[in-house]
Amino acid sequence: MQLVLNALAQHARLQPDATALLTPAARISYAELEHRVSSLATHLQAEGIPGPVAWLADNDADWVVLDLALASAGVAGVPLPPFFSEAQRQHVLADSGAACLVTPAAGGMLLPGTGLSLQHLPANSRAAALPSGTVKLTYTSGTTGAPKGVCLSGAQLDATVGALHEAIGPLAVTQHLCLMPLAVLLENLAGLYLPLLRGVPVELVPLADLGMAVFPPDVPRFIAALQASLADSAILLPSTLQWLVAATQAGQLSKPWRFLAVGGGRSGSRTLAQAAALSLPVFEGYGLSEAGSVVALNRTGAHRPGTVGRPLPHVVVQLAADGEVLVGGNTMLGYLGQGPAPTLIATGDLGEFDADGFLTLLGRKKNTIVTGMGRNVSPEWLEAEFGAVPGIRQALVYGDEAQGLHGLFYSAEPMAANQALAQCNAQLPSYARLEGWTLLATPLSPAQGEITPNGRLCRERILANRLPALYGDAP
Repeated sequence: MQLVLNALAQHARLQPDATALLTPAARISYAELEHRVSSLATHLQAEGIPGPVAWLADNDADWVVLDLALASAGVAGVPLPPFFSEAQRQHVLADSGAACLVTPAAGGMLLPGTGLSLQHLPANSRAAALPSGTVKLTYTSGTTGAPKGVCLSGAQLDATVGALHEAIGPLAVTQHLCLMPLAVLLENLAGLYLPLLRGVPVELVPLADLGMAVFPPDVPRFIAALQASLADSAILLPSTLQWLVAATQAGQLSKPWRFLAVGGGRSGSRTLAQAAALSLPVFEGYGLSEAGSVVALNRTGAHRPGTVGRPLPHVVVQLAADGEVLVGGNTMLGYLGQGPAPTLIATGDLGEFDADGFLTLLGRKKNTIVTGMGRNVSPEWLEAEFGAVPGIRQALVYGDEAQGLHGLFYSAEPMAANQALAQCNAQLPSYARLEGWTLLATPLSPAQGEITPNGRLCRERILANRLPALYGDAP
């Protein structure tokens, strides 16, 4: 974290009045941000605030000030994603042994320079000790109800940010808009730390104003927020990329973007082709929290659509004999309570390199479907293709040797969906075509444990919940 903190201090000295953060309520200069961070860090040290400190807040300046102040004071931080359920939050607090919880709610000790208050939590003697050097404890959302704590050092975070800085090079982004919660490590590092390092203003908008505080998300509100922003950089998920592309095609969104990074899953070839036809600067990447977030990225001068780019120089990426992606070189200190991390982390993702070193992800190792003809098919590939069909909001592909490939889809426009799905299906290789599909009457729901709030499918739960109701038995 020293790289980012030093950059903040340098910007405060050399361009004190330049904009560091933009919120609906205020413009915060580098001088003001540095002052607030250093003042709060001094306060935390003077008060002897123990770590780890967990916090839950919206995307705003207070979140940023606390995050940087904790790192400056040497206190381990545990950001709580707003999309975690109450049960998941309680699990994180207990598992991490958080000594304090910071929220916007009144009732605790007001933290100076913020609207946040701190409450001390009861000691948990059963919580595992943090590995030495842990600056941030980030919890993976996963597909189960009990997130795992990933312990990261300041040096590991700095390594990712520094590698991204070099990879982006002279790209002249003028303002970055945060579209994911700052508690998501990707947005925290690439959407906050990287712009701060480069001296680029960061725009923070409340998640409700982005239409992202509800499920399903409010897509028109999301597009309106993008159109109202002056930012020319953003980080997208495959789903939000689809919204952006569709709105641009429809003339609802017209902006001179400079950099649109996409991660968190596989984007459909149709969506990528549409983005290219619109001259949208979309750059796919790949990463995992266990390796300090971003591992590979397409960039200017080294861009191959359909791949996640070449690995960044701060990591080592290899393929196991079965094609599983293995990542080393900037790995976590370890999962909390599970000992040190291995030299190479087995990601569970299947991939392949082309002759020029670009990495293509083929899907999740455990999700691979073997067809009756002996072909291995990644459901993620097909879900990305069908998910790019106009009107299709959610897609899941399942099957086996006996029943073939089938799909479950949710569409807001069911009358048109079947024809569009049939057209997409006909364009797939014969071995990967669906033998049938069902349009769901209701969307997959986080409340039912069918999908994580950041869009990851909980396959076993979906099939257990939906197939009996549809067909009278389980798959």
